[in-house]
Amino acid sequence: MINKALQNHVVFLLIIVSLLYTTLDLPFTLNSQRIGYDYPQTVSFCRWWYWIDWTLLVNSLYLTAIGSIQRHILIFHNHLLQINRIRLKLHYIPLLFSIIYPATFYLITIYFYPCEMPTYDYVQYCPYPCYCDNLILYTIDYMINTVFPVVIIIIANILLVCRVIHSMKKIRRNHFDIWKRQKKLTLQLLSISLLYIIGWGPVTVVSVIQMFFMPNIYDDIPDIYYVTFSIYFICTIQSFISLFALPELLNFIKKKLKQILSKETVTPVQTILPTR
Repeated sequence: MINKALQNHVVFLLIIVSLLYTTLDLPFTLNSQRIGYDYPQTVSFCRWWYWIDWTLLVNSLYLTAIGSIQRHILIFHNHLLQINRIRLKLHYIPLLFSIIYPATFYLITIYFYPCEMPTYDYVQYCPYPCYCDNLILYTIDYMINTVFPVVIIIIANILLVCRVIHSMKKIRRNHFDIWKRQKKLTLQLLSISLLYIIGWGPVTVVSVIQMFFMPNIYDDIPDIYYVTFSIYFICTIQSFISLFALPELLNFIKKKLKQILSKETVTPVQTILPTR
């Protein structure tokens, strides 16, 4: 079954996160850009919006990072995952961590961090959560929850491509099925990882430069601000890339749609004429 294959789990989770981001978060962002201010602008809404936005973004980053690492195991050490105990530790727990950790972290920092709430009068956009005023905590947050997974995605995928190319040279022609499986598993996640590298790479570099070297980089180079918009395209494009990277899922959806449409058949109505 497609939903039981270990290599498909991270793709399924990424599709769910992408769907949640597109339906729960992105509409408010688009509306804010349209009218020029955040609406509604209440304490409860702004807190929820920051929580759902940052949680889903970090969910997707950690899932892609952990999926990139797990791909090494699936390709080169697949026999280890046949053992239930090891499969639980190396596969299910990391994926569960990618979902629970960001939600818990931002729940604590946004809702329970002790501080005075900023005023919401006469402001255009929702003020940042007050924990962001703690420079040390904010820096740790960004480095661990953004920079770290982006770096892992880049390194893990570069190493994966190098390992696959190196292994291809060793595999004999009569082991074509092994090479085909390695190629499929590599391309499946590599397409998604490239999306995150292209989308998150530039904005992460600019943010690190702003934190440690040029605090006024956005004022000195105003056009560089547009780089930050690249992350909004990731979740919207990701679902389509996931479907093409996972043709089994695309075929499964087509099959289900055909079954649904085939049931919606029109039954002819028989008219009974009255007899004289």
